[in-house]
Amino acid sequence: MITFPGPVSALVTLPVAPDRDGIARVLSLERLAQESLPGVRATIPAFNRLLVEGSPSEWDPGEVESALEAAARSALRASPTSPGPPTTASAATVSLPVCYDPDLAPDLEELAATAGLATGEVARLHSSTTYLVLATGFAPGFAYLGDVDARIATPRRPAPRARVPRGAVGIADRRTGVYPAEGPGGWRLIGRVPTAFFEDAAERIARFTPGGSVEFRPIARSDYEAEC
Repeated sequence: MITFPGPVSALVTLPVAPDRDGIARVLSLERLAQESLPGVRATIPAFNRLLVEGSPSEWDPGEVESALEAAARSALRASPTSPGPPTTASAATVSLPVCYDPDLAPDLEELAATAGLATGEVARLHSSTTYLVLATGFAPGFAYLGDVDARIATPRRPAPRARVPRGAVGIADRRTGVYPAEGPGGWRLIGRVPTAFFEDAAERIARFTPGGSVEFRPIARSDYEAEC
C-alpha cells in the first residue's frame, strides 16, 4: 500500500510481518527506490515500511507511485535471506556490555519466574542472540531489536514506569532495546548498559541503523560500575 503523507513524501507499507523478513524486504525496496526515483532526498526504513522524501522540482506523484509499486513487487519477490546489501546499515555489529544484576534489573526475577527459568538462564538467552535493528524511534538513539528468544518474550508492563534510567535494557514481546535517556517506559527491564555509552547524543543516534546488528555482552556488576 502506498500513501502520500506530505506533498513530497510517500509511505510504502509492504504486506509482510514487521520482523526480520519485513526489514530485509524494506531495505531491498529502499535500494530499488533510490536507484529508480530521481530527486530522492531521504529514505527512512522501519519494520515493514519505507518513507521516501523527494525534491519538489522532481516529484510527480503518478510517476513516484508507479515506480514504488514496481520496486515493492521486486522486493516482495526477492529472497528474504538475501535482499542485497542495504544502503543504510553499518557492516559492523554493535556490541553493548550489559549487567544482568537483579538490583539493576527490576523485572528480571519476575520474568524468570514466569518463564520457569533461572535469572542466569534469562541473561544467557538474551545475550546469546545477535539482534537485527528493525527500526529506530520513540527516543533519539532507541533501536527496536528482534527477535528475542521465544522463551523469554514477555508483554509490556500493564502501566509504564514514570522513570526508566538511561541504559536500561528492556523486553516487550519479542523485541528488545536499550533506553538511551532517562524517561517513561513500559518495557520489562532485565539489565543495564553503562551510561557512558549514551552520553554523546550524536553518537547514540548514529550507533543504530535499520538492518544493522547488535549483540549484548554480559559483564559483572563491578565492571558495570567501573564503566559508568
